[in-house]
Amino acid sequence: MKEFENNHLPEEGNFINEQQAEENSQVYEAENLTEETSAYAKADDAAQEYDEFTFNTQPLNTHIQADSAKAKTKISRFKVVVASALTLAVFLGTVVAFSMPKLSEEDKAANVAQTQTQQNQYTQTTVNNANIQTGQELTTQEIAALVGPAVVGIENYTTGNYYYYQTEVNQGSGSGVIISQDGYIVTNYHVIEGSTKLKVTLSTGGEYDATVVGADENSDLALIKIEESNLPYATLGDSSQVMVGDRAVAIGNPLGNELMGTVTQGIISAVNRNVTVDNRTMTLLQTDAAINSGNSGGALINAYGQVIGINSVKMAASGVEGLGFAIPSNTVNQVISDLREYGYVRGRITIGIGGQNITSKMAQYYDMPMGFYIQEVYSGSGAEQAGLKPGDIIVKCDGQVVQDIDDINAVKQNHSVGETMEIQVVRNGQNMTFNVVLQEEKPETAW
Repeated sequence: MKEFENNHLPEEGNFINEQQAEENSQVYEAENLTEETSAYAKADDAAQEYDEFTFNTQPLNTHIQADSAKAKTKISRFKVVVASALTLAVFLGTVVAFSMPKLSEEDKAANVAQTQTQQNQYTQTTVNNANIQTGQELTTQEIAALVGPAVVGIENYTTGNYYYYQTEVNQGSGSGVIISQDGYIVTNYHVIEGSTKLKVTLSTGGEYDATVVGADENSDLALIKIEESNLPYATLGDSSQVMVGDRAVAIGNPLGNELMGTVTQGIISAVNRNVTVDNRTMTLLQTDAAINSGNSGGALINAYGQVIGINSVKMAASGVEGLGFAIPSNTVNQVISDLREYGYVRGRITIGIGGQNITSKMAQYYDMPMGFYIQEVYSGSGAEQAGLKPGDIIVKCDGQVVQDIDDINAVKQNHSVGETMEIQVVRNGQNMTFNVVLQEEKPETAW
């Protein structure tokens, strides 16, 4: 077995936190990666079937990642598309490439006023769950009037250094949906990630500081709150009832608050669509309703005025349009219930390790077995207590041969918190077996 230093394998491999690869059924090869790996993630094997173009997954907000304590353990969120600028399709069919509208303060105020006027036209519209019971669909105008006031803009700020001074830096913006009169707002995790301050802008133009109630990276969901009462709010529907071909209306803030409250319409293109993002597979709704950067955290709404999804991901590739994805409302309901009560999602299990997959070429070159190479064992974890160490190579779990983190997580999902998982490793050429007590995964960040 060839020697290498500081528990580092060559640049073919990427560090993987076991939770980042949770439920990921895709096998990632770490071949031929250069130093740019930290910024650009390689497309998964499934995408390689497309010879003429490559689908790239990107977030729908203008969020720019800040340095964080997690930087060494993960690829920056959603930076799986190489983009030097944004393309905006503006009114009258004019396409302005690689540009972003620069509106004056007067224009911004005029846009807000126009949005309010459009919404006020329908303030007397009475629509509720009775529409579903009677099978009565709403017009797009009624949907916009009903849900539009509940869609907000969210700006993410962090503290940065400017020479000898500290200053607030705007990392980007996204959207959110008010889900209660007392100010609870659901949005995406990547919209609020790395923030030290969040500013929420209502459809009326009112601005509020928001606090994070809880956030869940695995589902890309977050729950934040502003201190206000009697707010307009949206109702979450039952996404299990969504069918391909259903009408879908998206409301959000493409490219930021300048175009706040933009309404687009399409259909549900697919349900239960598995989309791989940041070494993690998410099951999402697919729609052709136009959604763009800044729509992250916005609402995808059915014909009855209910939110059936939270917009999260779009596909971006040359010549590809109409591929947007939303987190189903049933998933949203489950996650935000735990976030509101506990601040994190309960019941998820962890071994307590981080590292990288050993590919077949790496195994051949270094004369080592294929498996998962442990680079870090987290303090206080079941892995540490059982005796696992950096440099160990996991080759079996519960007697099953495993070749990567996805295989390990597939075995892990058969267990619950507190149960024991048998892990076999190769250490210095010798096979060793450890019994790891699985612990509940809790967020590293205390919001």
